[in-house]
Amino acid sequence: MAAPRLSDSPPRITAILPDARAARATVGNVSDKSPLLRSRWRGYHPAPMRGFITVGAALAGALIGIALGPSSARAEGPGAVALSRFEPTPAGDPLFGVPSPFIGGHLVPRGLALFDHAEDPLTLGGGGSPERAIVGSQSLLHVGGSLSLWDRLLVSASLPLALAQSGDGAAAAAGAGAPEAPSSPELGDLRLGVRVRLLGDDGDPFQIGTSASLHLPTGSSDAYVGEGAVRVTPQLLLGGRIARVVWSVAAGAVMRSSESPSTLAYGGGAGVLLWDERLQLGPEVYAETMLQGGSLSLTARERVEVERTTSAELLLGARLRPFRPLAGLVVGAAAGPGIGDAIGTPSFRAMGTVAWAPPAPPPAGAADAGANADPDMDGIPGARDACPYAHGPASADAKRNGCPVEDEDEDGVADQDDLCPRAAAGPGGGDPSRRGCPADQDGDGLPDALDACPAEKGDAAGGATRPGCPPAPRQPTDQDGDGLPDDADACPREKGPASGDARASGCPTRVRVQGEQIVLLEPVVFRVLKNDPAPIDPKSEAVLAEVRDVIEQHPEWVKIEVSAHTDGAGNARFNETLTTARAEAVRRWLVGKGIAAERLVAKGYGASQPISDDRSAAGREKNRRVQLLVLEKR
Repeated sequence: MAAPRLSDSPPRITAILPDARAARATVGNVSDKSPLLRSRWRGYHPAPMRGFITVGAALAGALIGIALGPSSARAEGPGAVALSRFEPTPAGDPLFGVPSPFIGGHLVPRGLALFDHAEDPLTLGGGGSPERAIVGSQSLLHVGGSLSLWDRLLVSASLPLALAQSGDGAAAAAGAGAPEAPSSPELGDLRLGVRVRLLGDDGDPFQIGTSASLHLPTGSSDAYVGEGAVRVTPQLLLGGRIARVVWSVAAGAVMRSSESPSTLAYGGGAGVLLWDERLQLGPEVYAETMLQGGSLSLTARERVEVERTTSAELLLGARLRPFRPLAGLVVGAAAGPGIGDAIGTPSFRAMGTVAWAPPAPPPAGAADAGANADPDMDGIPGARDACPYAHGPASADAKRNGCPVEDEDEDGVADQDDLCPRAAAGPGGGDPSRRGCPADQDGDGLPDALDACPAEKGDAAGGATRPGCPPAPRQPTDQDGDGLPDDADACPREKGPASGDARASGCPTRVRVQGEQIVLLEPVVFRVLKNDPAPIDPKSEAVLAEVRDVIEQHPEWVKIEVSAHTDGAGNARFNETLTTARAEAVRRWLVGKGIAAERLVAKGYGASQPISDDRSAAGREKNRRVQLLVLEKR
């Protein structure tokens, strides 16, 4: 069934239903029941070609044939659409989808396996309804191999296998009778290729080649992986290597023996070699442009009218040779978006590859011919150039001969010899032990030009006001504010008077802080009265006043125990009651003098914790005591 052409403006796509009685749907006039097939790009179609072009046809003749336009001869048949616009390059090429003139020696076999996943390569829309995916995703495995001959000819083959496809079955049923995406694996069209390098050798900055590939209809024409007819792609190839950059540009035509339109295919890309040339990173873009609009075979039975469009994809890829002993092993990955709405252009494509691609061996006689080669044109033959692709001066050191001299601070001293590669040497900077460093008279690490005290050794990070100067004399500190500087204060955290005894100067006279304890140098005396079992004798208020001062000077003490003890004379129960009352009396006195009540707890221990022999009068006197312990700090 021939598909009528659309001449209305703006551009439209018409979906032709397989039933001859069905109406056609256009973008400009879409009914609710007339679906519109779309993809990421709108496809195009030139008029039928006379037969298909064979692999052995010359590239110039093929391009002239395309330029002359479609012939009037009858094509083989309607054909179909292989949705994937990605064609992997043979193993050994620097880019994923843009071929190069690379050959790579004589009788060198190479091979690859590449997994390729595309999102939304074929969608359906119409009548203002949201787009639905006839083919929402497509995953292909490409298996290919190549053989280089005489360092001028490369023959190759590649076969795609659709591992998985998915889509909206309802969309397929409504989409001009388009078949649903198959769920089982499907074989694609076999590609056979031949490439000839016309100018240059592997590694040259500029090379020219030509190639032709033949696609045989081995794939299913109803599974979106085969076109159901032969197609031939002649191409002109440019490429090469400049220093650490590899590049490729390709242009040609995809000529179909079916009624589906032929296209102009082109692309370009580049990669930067890093990590001792084991890693390559770079972008590439490839595209197909219809030579004219027309009727496009979606399958062997269904056709759509399309206008002239361009389909393009952008990839950012990386290749890595992970193991130096296995230099032929190459792994890679790439991903990027589709550009436009043509049939077959995905919203996104990602891929990964594993290949065996040995580097090109040196041609016969290269040992003599290459000895005088000078790829970077620095006047040093490549055989003696430690950096053959980077321009540099001669050096007595074989490891640096011909390598560029890097001088980041531009002081005339190469970075590899510069002890200060980021600080330029100045007048007086000729000290051999400081080669390439600016002058520093005082040796404090700060150049004289930045040193506020160039003749006095100071702190290189001494502040913005006096960098490089000795520290200013430290002002004496007095933490407790008792008038004695800390370095002359035996108790820098507790107030006390000056004393001729350095061990007691600046300390309270009646108490000491020892670790977590406030030690009383004088006992707290209690009077025994009938109505008040634990009154504090007025003569003990002086020692308690110093206790209060010490507690106030230590706000980090959040919990302090006031404990009272007695000797073993008398009844144990009475002694415990007595000491509890005495501890509580001290606590009340301190709270009354300003210490927060929640910081103090009182505890009477009776005679349970003696510190001396209770059998002597002196021992019993020591056992009768008040202690203050720090229980908790913040």
